[in-house]
Amino acid sequence: MNSEAHALVEAIEQVQAALAANDRARLDELLCSDFHAFENGVRMSGGELLELMSGYYARGKRYRWSVNSPQVEVQGNLGSVVYVNHGSIVEAPGVSPAPQSWLESVVLRREGSAWRLAFLHSTRTKAA
Repeated sequence: MNSEAHALVEAIEQVQAALAANDRARLDELLCSDFHAFENGVRMSGGELLELMSGYYARGKRYRWSVNSPQVEVQGNLGSVVYVNHGSIVEAPGVSPAPQSWLESVVLRREGSAWRLAFLHSTRTKAA
């Protein structure tokens, strides 16, 4: 994977880490202002996704995500990454993590010198 492709994957991993930590300030730095997602058949804005994840976080739910076998394309200031996300969900404190996988695609936009997420499409699949 070349350095440009690595930068796109790293941007996705930074968003995953910020979501897992419920770090809204960091997410504001990593998401485009017009970010939106298709999450399991539901269209939501960045704010709606953050509210959903914050609610889960408040109830003790924890997610672990990863980017596996990324296919990366870059054309100018736009990039796309298609990958399998192997992770887990902890439903409540003290509960063992349940394996989960998602099929995901992300569109990123270069703003200044940084890649920011503009769109995420995520669909759950069978656990890995």
